[in-house]
Amino acid sequence: MSRLTTYIKRDLPLRISLMIVLAMSLLLTITLLVMLFFSRKAMKEDALNRATVTLNRAMTNIDNIMLSVEETAGNTYINMKYDNPEMMYTYARRIVEANPYVSGCAIAFKPDYFKGHQLYMAYVHHGDSLKPETAAPLISESSFGNKPYTEQAWFTKPMSTGMATWLNPLADFDSTGIQPVTSFCMPIAGRDKQPIGVISVNVSLSLLSGVMAAAKPSPNSYCALLDRDGSFIVHPVGENLFNFSALNMPGESVHQAVETMMNGGSGYLPFNIDGRKFYLFYQPFELVDFPYRDVGDLGWSLGVVFSEEDIFGDYNRLFNYVLIIAVVGMVLLYLHIRLIIRHRLRPLSMLKERTERIAQGHYDEPIPTSPNIDEIGKLQYNFQRMQRSVAANISELNEITSSIQKHSTELQEAYQQARKADNMKTVFMHNMTNQMVAPAWAIDEDVTALCQYDEDSQKNEVGTLVEHIQQNGVAITRVLNSLINSSEEEQIQEKGGES
Repeated sequence: MSRLTTYIKRDLPLRISLMIVLAMSLLLTITLLVMLFFSRKAMKEDALNRATVTLNRAMTNIDNIMLSVEETAGNTYINMKYDNPEMMYTYARRIVEANPYVSGCAIAFKPDYFKGHQLYMAYVHHGDSLKPETAAPLISESSFGNKPYTEQAWFTKPMSTGMATWLNPLADFDSTGIQPVTSFCMPIAGRDKQPIGVISVNVSLSLLSGVMAAAKPSPNSYCALLDRDGSFIVHPVGENLFNFSALNMPGESVHQAVETMMNGGSGYLPFNIDGRKFYLFYQPFELVDFPYRDVGDLGWSLGVVFSEEDIFGDYNRLFNYVLIIAVVGMVLLYLHIRLIIRHRLRPLSMLKERTERIAQGHYDEPIPTSPNIDEIGKLQYNFQRMQRSVAANISELNEITSSIQKHSTELQEAYQQARKADNMKTVFMHNMTNQMVAPAWAIDEDVTALCQYDEDSQKNEVGTLVEHIQQNGVAITRVLNSLINSSEEEQIQEKGGES
């Protein structure tokens, strides 16, 4: 890591390129995060809108079916007469034939209403559940389910409440060969306005399943219809699971979503099934307010399930594409910036090399002129001026050095001559001194000898000594005059040299 850091510190274009790319990456990352955050939020809102439209469309279609069934039953009820029990089969058949949504109709009366019949019920339905209901033959029967109708909810509830109502899928009969149904039940009022019987019109759950399946907005989405107890009226995968509760599905998140639907809420919840993430959008099933329509609160809930792929599949793919494009773009941007910076900083590299050469003493190497007039070009121009100035100063210093060396050589020669002259003077002085020694010693001897003579000595010998003393004195005087003359000539020469 230290080697990489050292390399980055040494490479200025690399360092500048990395700084620019990192800054651009940070800015791009923040921009993408903000954009993707709002995109994800917008896609979730779009999914909620699609789910709301889906649920409203499915609710409208189912409610239209239910309303048409209610109207068919109501129209028949208005024209019914209750004095002939055999006519009940005719009325039931008329209801089944008049409405393609009706799979069967049962008309039952309270016990002992008709004389000779303790229990009387007329039940007409399509016989073959494997054929389309419009093509299946009609079958007339006098029973419904596997226990007396007086013990079945479709009969007991309207008789006790005196109000028309829609029931949950009926589980009170042997469903072998018969599709599960939901039933609209309305009481038959007698002259005293009290219920004397019930008209139960059945709607096949396969029909409702088809309506729900046609309403789903995407291939991987599912629609479901639940009753107040959490049982499926329409299963999300289109199966008619008889008396199957959504609470039996695995997963705590699923139970939470189902309980929220059972409480009559609306909104959306995420949940997981087998490791896959789904979003449940739900709302209560509300019947259209219509004159003279009063069937109470059904307690049903509609839900549409989107897989995460349905909602965020395009978003995730877009995110991956954007990420790949961003990475490739950053790499290309880095390479492009590095190339540009290297090109723009090439004069600096050249200046660095020239400074190293100048530091080594190569002051006269030329520096190319930059065609640019930017800061680097101005720096290169000023560096050229500096180099010319340094070269001129160095040249002047060289000349001064040469002159100093020349003068030093001359001084050295003069010094040698002076030393030579001084030596010669010393030798000369020694010679002159040596010349003065003999006369001086002779004078000294003559004077000593003269001092030893008395008055009686010979006058000739004294004269001779005096003459010797005079001669030696003259010799010494002559040598001294030569020394004085030489000194005066030397002083004259020195004065002439200084002038």
